[in-house]
Amino acid sequence: MKRIHLTLIASCIITTALNAQTQKLDYIQPYGKVDQADLEMKACDFEKDANAMVLFDYAAMDNKAGLPVGRHTRIKIFNDFGKGFGNMSLEYPIYNGGPGINDLKAETINFENGKVEVTQLDPKQVYTVQIDKWRSALKFAMPNLKAGSIIDITYRQIIPATWYFQDFIPVRYSEIELNIPSTIITRNRTIAVEFKSIPHTYQPYVKSTGESADGSQIRAMANIHSLPNEPYMSSRAGNLQRLELIGVDTYVSTWPKVGELLMKVSEFGDELDRGFTNDAEIIKNAKSLKTDDEKIAYIFDEVKNRMTWNGLYRFFAIDGTVKAWDKKTGNSGEINMIVYHLLRKAKVKAYPLVVCTKSNGKLNPTNADIFHLNNTVVYIPIDSTKSYVLDASRKENLYNVIPANILNTFGLNIDVDHLSQLNEYGAHTAYQMIFISNDDPVLQSVSLNAEVKPEGKMEGNAEITSYAYNKVNALHLYDTVGEPKYIDSLQRRNKEMKISSFKIENAAIDSLPLSQKFNFNLDLSASDGNYIYFNTNSLNILGKNPFYSEERFSDIDFGYRDNYAIYSVYKLPAGYKIDALPKTISIVMPDESMIFKRTVAEDNDNGTILVKYVLNHKKTIYFKEDYGDLRSFYNKMYDLLNEQIVLKKS
Repeated sequence: MKRIHLTLIASCIITTALNAQTQKLDYIQPYGKVDQADLEMKACDFEKDANAMVLFDYAAMDNKAGLPVGRHTRIKIFNDFGKGFGNMSLEYPIYNGGPGINDLKAETINFENGKVEVTQLDPKQVYTVQIDKWRSALKFAMPNLKAGSIIDITYRQIIPATWYFQDFIPVRYSEIELNIPSTIITRNRTIAVEFKSIPHTYQPYVKSTGESADGSQIRAMANIHSLPNEPYMSSRAGNLQRLELIGVDTYVSTWPKVGELLMKVSEFGDELDRGFTNDAEIIKNAKSLKTDDEKIAYIFDEVKNRMTWNGLYRFFAIDGTVKAWDKKTGNSGEINMIVYHLLRKAKVKAYPLVVCTKSNGKLNPTNADIFHLNNTVVYIPIDSTKSYVLDASRKENLYNVIPANILNTFGLNIDVDHLSQLNEYGAHTAYQMIFISNDDPVLQSVSLNAEVKPEGKMEGNAEITSYAYNKVNALHLYDTVGEPKYIDSLQRRNKEMKISSFKIENAAIDSLPLSQKFNFNLDLSASDGNYIYFNTNSLNILGKNPFYSEERFSDIDFGYRDNYAIYSVYKLPAGYKIDALPKTISIVMPDESMIFKRTVAEDNDNGTILVKYVLNHKKTIYFKEDYGDLRSFYNKMYDLLNEQIVLKKS
């Protein structure tokens, strides 16, 4: 098969250009010209607590010369916390000898003692940093930055595949103006271009000209609230208000075309089947095992235990799988390509699955974007209802648990057994988008036995049993911080609790849940000589309410059905009787997708109180429009969790 280098992919992508020199609205001003009101501005009028604000971000394309011709961004710094936005990193592609970033001009503008002071960026303070073989960045820190400063930056750059209206800080105005040619010429080849823009916005445009498929169009938004990091945010990039720019007739405009191209790329296709030192011994050992499940577990652990992830998510090999194996370190793609190679040689039907982790965004199954890909994992279909997705780059990952960072996303599966197979329309069928999800409930159970002492103390023992993702999360924290700090993290859930004789079991056995057993004592500080108060949510396994905020700007993605069952038995002290006991009660989401139940019973014969909490998630994704119902449910649930039992001295 003919091979091509990944750096040639750029010649197949639409390259468009920008022009930020024309003033279109009062919001957009020529470089260096600043309104007095902006110099004296003390806060963002639609987001008062913002540390900084984008005054405008403007990009336009004038295709007359066929060259990239600029972008203009202006930022206001309100306080010292906002000065970090003056540390710039402007990324650009370096494949195919691209133009990079040119004609950079930047200055800091201050207004002090009634005078305007301008400090130009010294070109000697601009550094080029190569991120990898295909991307570089210009990095620099804006000079003379202080509270009240305005940053003004303009440069020429190829237009990105996605225009983001929204940012970490509020944006007063954002506009993109496009002028896409009907054809482009690349490497002496003329390609017809059918262009379209796909909006992912909920605010109305303040300016909109042209239809989504027109070559010439303008889109602008104003007063855009920043997107904070919110609990259970599915993907930051996927929740930002943005405009995807798609050239539908380019060489890699569909996912099957992307898959075909990847298999021709030396850093991907060639690396899937390379042998390496001592692989024959691992393959022989795997083949000797009886079931595919045993083979998968064995090979996964062999690679995971040998290899050290270098922290880079990549869907391709940089140094190659052979060198990575010898060095015992590699990027995520290299490590998982090794897993794939060994599984195939052991006669397990495994396939490369190219994905995008949630931190990098989400793949759109109907609009191909090769530059969103950032990892290759291994897909193993077991039957019509079950499959494995393996990522051996992280030590806490389990072979039988789909990595949480790609749950509820799409991936490009490459059926290497049928690469030449075509459908009735002449299109390859070996490259299919699949949705990666786990609909099975994932349980975390807690069993607690405790004795309440007359002096206002509680002593007891507990076992936390964590399955699947709860096991992965616990092991990740345990391995990262070590046992003493891990125990401290459990104690911090209840500041009055002290843990002793901690023991962890089944950490290295993927097929068994993680068991954490410990003894504890608890000071019931609110108690006095006549009354003892205690909360039956003593271990506080569910932590703090993640949905206390009144507003929500992103969709909620729990990832998996994180269910809880908490069983507690409390031995009452002699000479005390129950004065107040929480009731058995259930609450249900309006769509019945979430149920919380508290069961309370008194055993007079044994002098004990039995309390059981059950939380059942039936779905994993909620849109921000559903936040009101979700927040109300969680507020009620945490109120119930915090109700106390009151004992009175008899």
